[in-house]
Amino acid sequence: MMAYLNLFWPEGAVLPRMLPLDIFHIETGGCTGCALELRSLSRALVEGRSDIRFVSTPRQASLLLLTGSLTVEMAPVVELAWQAMPGTRLLAAMGDCALDGGVFTPNYAVMGGIGGRARASVVLPGCPPSPAEMLDALIRWRMQGEDGPPA
Repeated sequence: MMAYLNLFWPEGAVLPRMLPLDIFHIETGGCTGCALELRSLSRALVEGRSDIRFVSTPRQASLLLLTGSLTVEMAPVVELAWQAMPGTRLLAAMGDCALDGGVFTPNYAVMGGIGGRARASVVLPGCPPSPAEMLDALIRWRMQGEDGPPA
C-alpha cells in the first residue's frame, strides 16, 4: 500500500485519495493537435507515477477520451471501443473538434463533434487545450465524483 502524501490543490484544499483512472484515447479525426498535447500529458503522468494513466486497450479502461472531429470512418471504431469497456463506462471529449466539430464542418466524411450525439462526463474546449488544462479538467472532475456535473 502506498503512503498518502499531503498534496495541496492551488486553492489550499487537500486532495482526496482517489482510485486509479484508466483512460483509453481515440483520435477520431482532425489535425491531431489535441492528441499531441495528450501525449505530453501521458509522458508526464508516467514519469510522475500518477494514478491517472493511459491504457492500450479499451478492455482496461474506465474512461474513453475522444479528441478530433468524429469522422464517418471512425464512428464504428468509437462504438466498438465503447462496447469493449468493462463495467461503468465514462466518456470525455477534449478539444473544440471533439465538442462541436471545430473547424471541420459536417460533410460526407465528417460527422462533427460528439457534443450533440453523446453526454460526456468530462468536456474541455480549446484548440488545443494544454496538457495542464487537460490534467486540471480530469482532476477537478474526479474531485466532484463520477456522478457530478461535467467539468
